Amino acid sequence: MATWTLADIMKKVRQVTGRYSPDELSNTELISRINQYYQLRFPAEVKLESKHTFYEFLTEANQAYYDVPVTLYTNFEQLATVNNLSMLWYQDPNRFFQNNPLQYAFLNPWTGNAVTLVFTTTVLAFPIYPGTLTISDGVETFKDTNKDWTTADVTITGDGGGTATINYDTGAISVTFAAAPANGELIHLNYVLFQPGRPQAVLYYNNQFQFYPVPDQAYKVRMGAYQVVSALDDATDTPDLNEWGPCIAYGTALGIFSDYGESDAYSEITQLHKEQISIILTRTEQDLLNIRSIPNF
Repeated sequence: MATWTLADIMKKVRQVTGRYSPDELSNTELISRINQYYQLRFPAEVKLESKHTFYEFLTEANQAYYDVPVTLYTNFEQLATVNNLSMLWYQDPNRFFQNNPLQYAFLNPWTGNAVTLVFTTTVLAFPIYPGTLTISDGVETFKDTNKDWTTADVTITGDGGGTATINYDTGAISVTFAAAPANGELIHLNYVLFQPGRPQAVLYYNNQFQFYPVPDQAYKVRMGAYQVVSALDDATDTPDLNEWGPCIAYGTALGIFSDYGESDAYSEITQLHKEQISIILTRTEQDLLNIRSIPNF
């Protein structure tokens, strides 16, 4: 049975690009380019059913944001579940926040007297959602940009050079303005009450998952995903399926042509690359036909 090894793919790329010598394109760079295409772009182009799996992880109490493991998976998809219960899936942050709005409270706990710089309160006495607090006297504004929950004090720098501290857990706030707020000037304080619970919705955006509400404990999250294929490192390494070999070679060549501005060669090889993609998708389409649902008649 014919096989496509890494050595074969390298040879094909050199033939297609005309870079026959390592002096023109080193073996190290060539292997790197092959794997960049094979691991990152190729799975996204063909949606490899052989790499279609589930991604699972545990949430942490009071933690809303979770980084996407981009080195392990190329795509994520609904349905997403938390402890086997369905969650609403969003990839548009505008819709996510529209349907899961954070409810802000607006207070004026202090008034300036043109002398006092430091204002402190423990009146809130309940937790505050990270990244939602703002304090302003109309001259200097303090804005919390932290996303992570912590029981330690968080320091915020005002746009005028002052400093403030907030404790999310207790709601204790202290602010030191760079210049004393004017006499009779109301000092505005805005925040969102922190109310964790079982997540009902998840936003997949900017290589992060964000949950609403914020998890109040460890939950098992599960969603569909496509795994990154294993890198081709040794000359005898082969792709998961031999039929992928030509496609990987042409795809790698396209990346080289693009980076070096060789537009004519890029256009010529694009059609050959599309033909290989079509051949691979034929297998995927057949697999999907085999799992097509049975009509109820």
